[in-house]
Amino acid sequence: MNCTQCGSLLDPDSAFCEDCGTASPKPKPAAVEIPAAPPAQTAVVTERASRPCPFCGEQILTAAIKCRFCGSNLTAGAPLAQAPGGITLNAPSVPAMPSGGGYAAAPSIIIQNVQATQAPVAAHPGIYKNPGIAFALSLIFPGGGQFYNGHVGKGIFVLVTFWAFGITYIWSLFDAPLSAQRINRLGF
Repeated sequence: MNCTQCGSLLDPDSAFCEDCGTASPKPKPAAVEIPAAPPAQTAVVTERASRPCPFCGEQILTAAIKCRFCGSNLTAGAPLAQAPGGITLNAPSVPAMPSGGGYAAAPSIIIQNVQATQAPVAAHPGIYKNPGIAFALSLIFPGGGQFYNGHVGKGIFVLVTFWAFGITYIWSLFDAPLSAQRINRLGF
């Protein structure tokens, strides 16, 4: 075949002439007649066959070997029980009562990974000092709140020095309840 513009010889597979760059004329392929298929083979499948996944209930292909939603291996077998509403139960199914009446026993429901909130716990259980009692003891007996908190050294210091210096008595009124709160929070 030759180029229509410059007349040079063209390669049958090339789309353009190597010399001038003109598009090469391609011969149109001859029309091939396709024989008609029998009526049974002409039916077009509009939807692929699907079924619910036995583990999660999502629609999957019938030929699937692994669920694309939950990732379950479908060749290993289905879960043990299927509830009437389509809910999949991972518990053994219980047959109905042999007498014919009543319902089958419902499987127990197990909820995992639930974190319940709890009341705050003291840092050291069993060690709780009431700040009100510590204040009242310091008010009645100088150094009494410190003795109540277990700070014997502070209690002796306040008891010995409050006669000479009144400021230690006032300091003990503030220190005893604050020390009790710190003991409840930190343990010392």
